[in-house]
Amino acid sequence: MDTPTTIGISACLIGLKTRYDGGHRREQGLMEFLAGKVTLIPLCPEAECGLGIPREPMQLEGKPENPRLITITSRCDRSEEMLAWTTRRLETLGKESIVGLILKARSPSCGKRVPVHGAGKNGYSPGLFAHGVMARFPDLPIADEEELRDPARLADFLKHVTAEKKNTREKPR
Repeated sequence: MDTPTTIGISACLIGLKTRYDGGHRREQGLMEFLAGKVTLIPLCPEAECGLGIPREPMQLEGKPENPRLITITSRCDRSEEMLAWTTRRLETLGKESIVGLILKARSPSCGKRVPVHGAGKNGYSPGLFAHGVMARFPDLPIADEEELRDPARLADFLKHVTAEKKNTREKPR
């Protein structure tokens, strides 16, 4: 029996109310397309690391090579909570047979390319969780919902996920 293709996804994209404002950003078209094709495992780094729902908005600040996760109004540095949770979550992620990730664009935890405030025009970095995933699993297909609104990119992502599933079956992670 073939195991299901399992993809991790930012929880807000499937309609779970995990965003900082208590809302979601359900991607209806993406959910309809993926229905029956893959098993989705929802993730919300900010909620899961204990920052709560709702929570104060945050942004990346500092240097792009080592950004900090800072709350916008109270100026609290939440980097250590996020980095500690990310380290723990990456341990379990490797055991869950996830063969791809769909992350929330521009999120300071999940975004693939997030502005780093105070770093000038060229100041971009992956969100803290996304950076950890990319470092730990460099071959894992990762996309954000904005990329996957393009049907060709969605098809390409699924092709890469299928290839990753085949590779994962052939060698242990």
